[in-house]
Amino acid sequence: MGLKAILAVALGGGLGSALRYVVNFLVVARFGPGFPLGTLLINISGSLLIGVVAELATTSSLGTAPLLRLFLAVGVLGGYTTFSTFALDTVTLVGDRALGTAAMYAIGSVAIGVLAAFAGQVLVRLAIR
Repeated sequence: MGLKAILAVALGGGLGSALRYVVNFLVVARFGPGFPLGTLLINISGSLLIGVVAELATTSSLGTAPLLRLFLAVGVLGGYTTFSTFALDTVTLVGDRALGTAAMYAIGSVAIGVLAAFAGQVLVRLAIR
């Protein structure tokens, strides 16, 4: 891990976060604030894109550019959505034929993540009383 890698991730992360904001803003402006369609679109498109980046990294010249991979996968897509990393980790476990582990990871991440978000809300509510 060097300074160039950190800068690649930081720059990409800033761009990804800005992109997430713009996409969500445009979706809410077009379809309204009810169902979190913007977040759903971001999670799905980020997952698609990280799959593309991962495959290109192993099958083409992109694989020889570690800073570009860091910029795109960790930076841009990490800033855009961490769900994409979760999706790729799950796919990788399935590809490694660790189906039980993949299922536990996927179900556990979603279930425990939702419970953790709820717990965070409860903790704040208790703290401000």
